[in-house]
Amino acid sequence: MSASDYTGIVKKTDAPSPIGDRAIQRGQDDRLGYRDVANRIALSLVDHGCDGGLVIGIEGAWGSGKSSLLGLIEEALGKLPTDKQPTVINFRPWLVGNRDALLTSLFGSISHAIADIKLSKGDATDSTAAKVKVTAEALRKFTAAIGRAGELVEVAGNAADYKPAKFIGGLLKGGREATKDKADDHSLDKLKEKLVRSLGDLGHRFVITIDDVDRLEPAEVIEVLRLARSVADFPNVIYLLCYDSEILSRSIEKAARVQDGHAYLEKIVQLTVMVPKPESFQLRQWFSDELKAIASTKTDDEHSRLKSVLDYEGGRQLRTPRSVVRTLDSIRFFWPPLRDSKADLADLVWLLLIKDGNPSLYRWIEDYCATAAVLSLGTARVEEHDRAEDTKKLLNTVGESYFDDLQYRHYFAQQLAGLDIDFAENGSKFKLHQRVADTTRDEAIREHRLASPDHYRLYFAMSGPTHALTQQELNELWLAADSGQLDTGSLILEWHKKAPEGSLSKADILFERMPGFDAETLDGQRSKNFLLAFSNILDEAYHRRQFDLHWFNSIWDRAERLVPVLLSHLTADDRSDAIISMFEKGAATGWLTNLFRSETFSQGRHGNQKKQEVEWIFKSDELDTVSKLMIGRFQSMSLPEILASVDPVNLLYAWQQGDDGEGPNSLLSELTQTDEGFIETLENLSDLMTWRDLQYFLDLEITRNRTLSIAATCESKRISSRAKRLAAKFDWKSER
Repeated sequence: MSASDYTGIVKKTDAPSPIGDRAIQRGQDDRLGYRDVANRIALSLVDHGCDGGLVIGIEGAWGSGKSSLLGLIEEALGKLPTDKQPTVINFRPWLVGNRDALLTSLFGSISHAIADIKLSKGDATDSTAAKVKVTAEALRKFTAAIGRAGELVEVAGNAADYKPAKFIGGLLKGGREATKDKADDHSLDKLKEKLVRSLGDLGHRFVITIDDVDRLEPAEVIEVLRLARSVADFPNVIYLLCYDSEILSRSIEKAARVQDGHAYLEKIVQLTVMVPKPESFQLRQWFSDELKAIASTKTDDEHSRLKSVLDYEGGRQLRTPRSVVRTLDSIRFFWPPLRDSKADLADLVWLLLIKDGNPSLYRWIEDYCATAAVLSLGTARVEEHDRAEDTKKLLNTVGESYFDDLQYRHYFAQQLAGLDIDFAENGSKFKLHQRVADTTRDEAIREHRLASPDHYRLYFAMSGPTHALTQQELNELWLAADSGQLDTGSLILEWHKKAPEGSLSKADILFERMPGFDAETLDGQRSKNFLLAFSNILDEAYHRRQFDLHWFNSIWDRAERLVPVLLSHLTADDRSDAIISMFEKGAATGWLTNLFRSETFSQGRHGNQKKQEVEWIFKSDELDTVSKLMIGRFQSMSLPEILASVDPVNLLYAWQQGDDGEGPNSLLSELTQTDEGFIETLENLSDLMTWRDLQYFLDLEITRNRTLSIAATCESKRISSRAKRLAAKFDWKSER
């Protein structure tokens, strides 16, 4: 493939890109009203009049919007009047190593911020500059005393060159170099007192934000909390810690070996702000508005079903802002290729809501759809105990009470093929893998639904199942069917060699799906070409890829079931012409014989298996025509020709059970006039049928006695030995 060949693959499209699980950025839309909350919190932070510091916890579950609220608070602080604006320090401890490095990084950040106070004021008064210098020096000495890394923290004059890597890289020498201040150092308490006084005199507020504290390792959590606690009483310094209190408490209990992590946390965090819990309808409205910009429905039915998905599944799965963002991103990723494959938007949204809300349920649905697809082909069955086990797995993914709401249960059952409701009071909620009506299955296939056995994998893997016919293959099929029966037959034989799904060939799959094609697609001419192709190539199909002729669901069996479907698309004249052409000239003698014999039984002309007239393939007068044509062909065949057919025994039975009951007997009688002819005929038939089968065509008692007589008295040793081998081949007593 040349470079130019890739242009169509990587070309830029208008498809929306996933935005990722990021907090609201400055200036972005606030869909849940967090900005008003952030503005009020910002005002409270700058109006806080306590001389000491403050540690505030912003609490909320993962995905509830803590980071977004924190970002909006910082945005609000930046919009305050200049004289009220605090300095915001975004401290990210997971980028730092051990405890000393944490201290170094935090106080380095504060030192840097102090320098920025001087720079931001421009031509500040000598008083302000002096206060900045005093505060910076006090901070450096305090840092040196508690972490022995003070030399690595620049004073205000050099803070513009501050680089975190410099602090971390110099830790090893920090403790040693810091000792040169030893002569001037006082006790830690006095150094802290001096720093507290300097910060108070400076009169500038610092807000230190630490996001995702609950995502740190337990040991790191303890170090960060201790760090916050060690400087919690610094005046004008406020910590904003974001965390999920339940997760953080468990980390505390593990690392600090305490029984109550919540109590431990309360000693450090003076007050908490709970992230507002958005209303369910707010989340659904946000999701709906964004979805409208990503994708659109094709039909009114799809639109109506999408509304139900948002109401029922959206109400259950869209619980946090993160769940909205993640599901929308999934749709942005999956929809463009699925849209090109004409997938159903309502089905996709339903599945992706579940995928992001309950991955275990998503996997259960995937397994269910795969099983339903195999069942639709008639190549497998699900036992009752398997249904019970699968139902148990379903309830385990969601909980016993999840489907108690009968309305939701009904809605859920509508999404999947063969899923019925169990209304019994103590029932299992659902009946799995029930029979799916052909019309229901065919509609799902036409609409490329999740319930379609040919398209379900689009929704899980963005590709069709291995057993499905692609649009390119269907285009090839219709081109052949329009061309004539020869091209149609050649394509069927080619597809018969392709076995993508176990024993099923591509031709088997085609024959399974053809009843679902509408009359406009499978018109009269195409139907006639298929019928004529069947009558010519199905014996060859057996020779190319053999199968059990007497078992159901073979390609012969599927083709036979298609005959009435195809005949129904023909006019009366075309129907008559097609039947005559098939049985008069068709090369697939074996399949035609099988069809003829099957219909002989169905119409009650032989045996006691007569079916209702609506189940007949041919009308009574049509079977008369078929019988006349097939009997004529049988009568013209020699025994070698009969024996060379795909199923000689079936042919002999069909001949006898048709309108010429004595035909096979007469042929065999003629061939067995001489001893050699008799033995040769029996040898030919002995590999095909038992003596019990043979009694329908030759008198068994006479045949047995004659064989024994030839073996005992024939003058020709060659013929005599052949007769003895035949006599020894069968257990005469068991055949009596």
